[in-house]
Amino acid sequence: MPKSESACADGVGRALQHADRALSLIENTTNLIAGILVFCLMMLELVQVVLRAPWIDSPIFGHIDIIEIGMVGFTILSIAYVQRLGGHVRMELLVSALKGRILWAVEMIGSALTALVVVVLIPGSYAHFERAFAFGDSTMDIELVTWPAKLVVPVALSVLLLRVLLQFLGYFRMLWNPQLPRVAIPIVASSSDRAKEEIEMARDLSS
Repeated sequence: MPKSESACADGVGRALQHADRALSLIENTTNLIAGILVFCLMMLELVQVVLRAPWIDSPIFGHIDIIEIGMVGFTILSIAYVQRLGGHVRMELLVSALKGRILWAVEMIGSALTALVVVVLIPGSYAHFERAFAFGDSTMDIELVTWPAKLVVPVALSVLLLRVLLQFLGYFRMLWNPQLPRVAIPIVASSSDRAKEEIEMARDLSS
């Protein structure tokens, strides 16, 4: 997203830019935590494979329970970060053919629908956390409490909701005046642009 002074020419753009920067810090943090979880679980799998070798035959007790709890974090903590970058699955064949106000209107409608879905999911996921916390829900083997993992879901979805609402405002701003610099919305490369980038990367690697 543009960070130049021209991007802050209007009051709404400045406000969106400040909000985008603040929210980006949270998203970067959650994404970092997700990456650390992935690394830790990979190391756990490596140790598990070694310990299951015939000459050791001493697998980690509760290995499945640990994976079950840990995978919740890395599957959802990065969702807002991916949304910010526009890395989620999109109907690019249709959207990439749109231009101007029609494009921003479609993107704004998509953001509104996404926000509606997330708003519906947050209370349900929080209710799952409340039940797990109230009843002391735990895993089968080593009885790890499940409520921290279940709390991650509504927290991550709340961050996603903030990101989607910020993008909605960004698209509305572009719909109002398509000549303004883009702020708080992802710049998604087209399929042809990505193909060109991959070809150039392949050439660089081969040279």
